[in-house]
Amino acid sequence: MQRDSMIKYGIAALLVFGATAAQAQNCSSNFTISGGLAPAISTWQAFPGLSPSTAIDNLTRTAHLNSYWVSIKVNRRLGLLTALNDGARNGRVQEVKMVARKRGNGTRVDYTMILNPGQIPGPDFRSDVCRIVRSAVGG
Repeated sequence: MQRDSMIKYGIAALLVFGATAAQAQNCSSNFTISGGLAPAISTWQAFPGLSPSTAIDNLTRTAHLNSYWVSIKVNRRLGLLTALNDGARNGRVQEVKMVARKRGNGTRVDYTMILNPGQIPGPDFRSDVCRIVRSAVGG
């Protein structure tokens, strides 16, 4: 009897941790870099139960807290945020676009950025982008 309980709890733990890992890796697994001299970077993540207006408000808050982003513009009606990113602090800015749109019972957040020719993303770039995308849920 005790063994059956352990197996049940083990299966439940795998399901919970597996679902959490799958959710956390969604942005990372959708992350793509394409193009030649000026590569385009894009990713997306879906957030069940989140409204597009809440997502864009939370993304806007994150953008304003990010010291590398300037010229932040938000169109709440379209769920669109654009900003200029000067992550290297060298004056060579890239445009960042994020869109929060209704998808089923939640919201899909898309992130797109085109790097300048010759620029290479740093080692933490993917996790930084996904952290920004996940900020759509707030907190």
